[in-house]
Amino acid sequence: MPETSDVKVPAKAPVRTLQCPSLPPEIWIRILTFNTDLTHLWTRCRHVSHSFRAYTEYVFSNRVIRDTYIDFHLEKYNLGGKGKRPEIPTSFSHFEKKKDEKHVVHFTDKRTKSQIVSGMKKEYVKIMDRWRSNVTTRKPQLPNYTIHIDNSSSSSSSNHTPLVNDTALPDLTIDIQRRSVSFDWREMYTLFFREQALFAHLKHNWDTTTSALLQTNNARIARGEKLRIADYPQPWTAASVELRKQIRRKRLLSHYADNAEMAWAVQSLAHFENHNKGVPTMMVKLNPDLPGAGIGERWFGSVSVVQELYLDEWSSLHRIDTKVEHVKGG
Repeated sequence: MPETSDVKVPAKAPVRTLQCPSLPPEIWIRILTFNTDLTHLWTRCRHVSHSFRAYTEYVFSNRVIRDTYIDFHLEKYNLGGKGKRPEIPTSFSHFEKKKDEKHVVHFTDKRTKSQIVSGMKKEYVKIMDRWRSNVTTRKPQLPNYTIHIDNSSSSSSSNHTPLVNDTALPDLTIDIQRRSVSFDWREMYTLFFREQALFAHLKHNWDTTTSALLQTNNARIARGEKLRIADYPQPWTAASVELRKQIRRKRLLSHYADNAEMAWAVQSLAHFENHNKGVPTMMVKLNPDLPGAGIGERWFGSVSVVQELYLDEWSSLHRIDTKVEHVKGG
């Protein structure tokens, strides 16, 4: 037997030497406070580690939640227009004090009764009843509220777009006597910023595709070719609406995953709009001839469900856009 062996012993991995000591939590919290991209802060920084999750949630619970406002609409149907409509404005009040319910936050209407109505008690009761009814009978396709997060510090431009959406308020409950609502604030931010991140991703893809199409069109024009209307990219104002619809419909499909009729109705919305490439949005015609809804087919008689979803979608998007305009206008 030879005294030496040809078996190679793997070298030990080099020991990493820290170039600087770990920062204390208060420094990391201070750093994260200066991150003006709230979407990145919640969807990225928060998932770095357990420590960063705690740091990020501390920033939101001490700063961002105080710049978050939820306005509950009182009208049963959206009557259109850009004027201010009756609503109950709520803002941060306090976190639930019970040890096992720290995830619950309370938002209240901080106006006085005289600010809500001028005199008649019956009118106040009527308003409160409508608010309670809208909350308890809300549907995911028509939540009847908007969530507004003030991100004015996130942009040096006075023309920044406010963060407004109507994503779910998990475990939402209402206390009319205290004019207060409560919900799971962590899950609320997760759902809100998930859609913000998805919109940013889809916009990036749209920018890339549009840029490539414009280059192709320029090359065709240089060769003397004539372009059709359908060869031009959709303007961003119209494309952004379509992206928002995609995200909203994805939200509803997730909610109605166990409801075959509603899932079919959500998926039928695009066909119902009857979009044709190159046709301006205002010229799009509605098409009630939906796959699966013909005589003898499974969803015969369910076209009205799609029509109602279409109106709810328009109503919700309109309310969000109107809220954005009001917030920007002060």
